Amino acid sequence: MKNRFHILPYHMVVDRPNGFYPETAIKIFEQQMAHIAENYTVVELSDLVDRVRYGKSLRRRLAITFDDGFRDNYDLAFPILRKYNFPATIFLATEYIDSGKPPWFIAFRHAFMHTKKTQIDLHIGKMHLLLPLDTRHARLEAGNRVMAEIRRCTNDTRLALLTELFEKLDTEPSPTLDGMMLTWDHIREMSSNGISFGAHTVSHPVLSRVSPETAEEEIRVSKETIESVIQKSVRTFAYPFGKTVDYTPSVIPVLKKYEFDCAVTTETYINNANAPLFSLNRNFPWETAVL
Repeated sequence: MKNRFHILPYHMVVDRPNGFYPETAIKIFEQQMAHIAENYTVVELSDLVDRVRYGKSLRRRLAITFDDGFRDNYDLAFPILRKYNFPATIFLATEYIDSGKPPWFIAFRHAFMHTKKTQIDLHIGKMHLLLPLDTRHARLEAGNRVMAEIRRCTNDTRLALLTELFEKLDTEPSPTLDGMMLTWDHIREMSSNGISFGAHTVSHPVLSRVSPETAEEEIRVSKETIESVIQKSVRTFAYPFGKTVDYTPSVIPVLKKYEFDCAVTTETYINNANAPLFSLNRNFPWETAVL
């Protein structure tokens, strides 16, 4: 490890992953936490930032993060984190917290998972997609392909395409989606017991596909909403989707304006002592194939 460090990127922790959502099986999650306890020193993300900023040792330091704010973070992951006395940071897309509705990208995946249609015929700009949906694998691949195209669209185009897409897939929302996200009561409890919260925008747009004004509003409101609930300063941010193409350098001055200390991506390079604090990478450092 020398002077390198890891930031782990979780989303959902579940009993049985379905393959369509960004999930980690609880059995695997607990194995990973046990592995970490034996081999790493788990610290808050803010501690890593301070160590980079002031040239302190980063050897075998590791931070745990979760994106979006799923209910299973409280039900399944939180008890395991407490068992090992691990801090963690959960980045909240605030529009979906305590709202009774899932994030748009989960509704998107749900529609592909449960559609009874055997194909989808979709126009995205000048691109014509005619994709099979007759097997589970085909639905998964079609969802991946359409999502890749939608993420390149402007925000208004994305919203219109989603409406069209749900109509063509003809799926009904599942009752299980209603309780998928954290409540503010969960967040208050976790905030008092070793869990930190960061901002992840309001509606989880692709920041490189919205106007600068919209990007700033998404960042500001997300931060202020969380702070008003937990009564603590929110200083960490996660870019929605998190690849380099999903945000622009112009976002970084906005983050600094609202007094964020760092921002994390989903790029998987290992961080070192010279890591840029507003484009920190997240990856899994598993040394053994079993994990």
